[in-house]
Amino acid sequence: MSEKIAILADSGSDVPKELLKQYNNIEVAPMLVIMAGEEYRDNVDITPEQFYARLGEADQFPKTAAPTQGSVEAHVASLKERGFNRIIGITVSAHLSTTFGIFTNVARENADIKMEVINTRNIGIGSGLFAVYAEEMIDSGQTFDETIQFLKQSVEDSRTFFYIPSLKYLRAGGRIGRVAGLIGSVLNIKPVIATDSEGIYFPVAKARSEQKAISKMVKLVADVIASHKSVRVGVANGADVPLQEKVFDRLHSAFPQLKIYRGSISPALGVHTGPGLVGIGVQVGEGK
Repeated sequence: MSEKIAILADSGSDVPKELLKQYNNIEVAPMLVIMAGEEYRDNVDITPEQFYARLGEADQFPKTAAPTQGSVEAHVASLKERGFNRIIGITVSAHLSTTFGIFTNVARENADIKMEVINTRNIGIGSGLFAVYAEEMIDSGQTFDETIQFLKQSVEDSRTFFYIPSLKYLRAGGRIGRVAGLIGSVLNIKPVIATDSEGIYFPVAKARSEQKAISKMVKLVADVIASHKSVRVGVANGADVPLQEKVFDRLHSAFPQLKIYRGSISPALGVHTGPGLVGIGVQVGEGK
C-alpha cells in the first residue's frame, strides 16, 4: 500500500498560512480560548485581530485549553476519509501544553492508521515551521518513517526566540517557567525569551530598550542560522506588525537567500504573552 501522508498540527503551532493554502494534506486542531465567560476555538471563532481588540477591554485575564480529544479525533477521521493512511502530528512543547498528550492518546487509539506525534519543544512559529520541514520531506520523496526520524532529530537544535514588552501575561497564565526570576528586577527591562532544549521558557538575553532587545534576538537567530546548512525561518507578531516588519527586514538583509515566513501569533498564545510580542522561529533540519 502506497503512503499518503498528512500533517495534523495544533493551533498553537502557528503553521504559516501560505502553507495551509498551498497544501491540502494539512489540518489544524484548534486550541480553546476562554474570554469573558465565552469559549472560542482558536483562529476559528476568533481571529488574532478580534482577540487583541477584546483583550484591551477584558476585566479578567483570559484562559486557554488544549484541543479536546474529540476534536483531534474528528480531524483524524476526516483525514482517513480523504484517503490518508499516515499522519504526522505536530504540537507545541509538552511542557507548555497538554496537547502532545492528547495527540498521543488519539494516535494510540487509532490502530487502523499510522500516526506519530512530534513534541517540537517549541511554540508558535517555531513549532509551525516543523510542518514546513515535514512538507519538504514529503515533497522530496522521503518515506513516513524517514520523515519522522528527521523531524525528531531536528528538535534539539530548533529554537523559538521572542521579545515581549511585559511579563504580566506570562505570570498570570502560569507559563512563566524560568523567566520568573526577572519579575521584580530592574524596571523597564526588555527580555528576550527562548524555549530551551526541554521546551521550557527561559530568559536568554536582557536589554534596556526595545531596539537593543530586538538586536540581541536577531543576533541569536543569526548564530543558529550560521551554524547550520538547512534552516527554516519565520517571524510572527502579536498586534505589532510594524515591529515585525523591522525584524523581517533585518533578517532578510542579513540572509537574502532564505525564505522568511511571516504571520500572526494565534489567540491561544496571545493569552499568555499579551500584545506587542515579536517572535522568530528557527527550525533546523538537515536530514535530506
